[in-house]
Amino acid sequence: MLFGEALQQIRKDKNMSQRELSEGILSRSHLSQIENNIYFPSYDKMFQFLDRLNISFEEFTFIKEEYTEDSIQQIKMDINEAANLNETDKLDELARRANRAYKKTNLLTYYHYEMICKALICYQKNSTVTEELTQYILPVKTYLLNNDNWYLYELSIFNSIIFSLNTEEALVFSQRAIKRLYIFRSFTQYQYIEQHIYLNLSNLCMEHHDFKNAQFFSKKAICASQKYTSIFEKICAEIYHAIASIKLGSTDYQVLETNMSMLHYLNFNNLYTLFSTKLEDLGIRFNIHQNIPVTF
Repeated sequence: MLFGEALQQIRKDKNMSQRELSEGILSRSHLSQIENNIYFPSYDKMFQFLDRLNISFEEFTFIKEEYTEDSIQQIKMDINEAANLNETDKLDELARRANRAYKKTNLLTYYHYEMICKALICYQKNSTVTEELTQYILPVKTYLLNNDNWYLYELSIFNSIIFSLNTEEALVFSQRAIKRLYIFRSFTQYQYIEQHIYLNLSNLCMEHHDFKNAQFFSKKAICASQKYTSIFEKICAEIYHAIASIKLGSTDYQVLETNMSMLHYLNFNNLYTLFSTKLEDLGIRFNIHQNIPVTF
């Protein structure tokens, strides 16, 4: 769908006349030329139109591309979901989708997503950073190192590759990420990235038996999940915090057992298995609560 066609469709769907949309921005005749793809507006005019239509640029692009499932935003959301739930088959399908989109558009973003999917698949086989995994992540890591100032995209892909870093790399990268992240706090995407950077840093530190930093980052993740009322993230953060606390000497298993019971109750089977394996590897035993006290 061409730009003007998409703009006209949205305007009509919102029962807005050309005069109402164009008033104070440019003439109605100019808008008519835009909708007929005779004339393209300057960027400032384009964003004024989108603001008046209450449409984000990302949403407009999705509509313009006729709701294609291979949009950047859709693939990114699907990767996040599959990674969170430890769904290897879905990640494999997403890697193929990203590859097809990259061949079609030559956009570097799709190439990054394909590599991230392949790296996640490698990692989920045995929770080990192999040479193959490192090679998949290398172009993404190189891209991040070559950018002095990160924006939401860079913050997002950093979040996606934390599992592949060593603790020293992760802590150096995270200082840049957390400092830069706060600038974008007014964006909805900020909330997801903030929570998951802390979750992934906590998990990484735990993998390397750095339980003090694991406890620190999981506490940050708990605070963020409470602030944004994100139940899934709160459950995971509290499990990480409980594991770290137990390894640091705590004997209070109640939080761990309650949240593991929640995963079981909510049928997050892959994630439950993943945490159970992690607990077994760390020598931590737990019991399932039959009556789950749900609090938030």
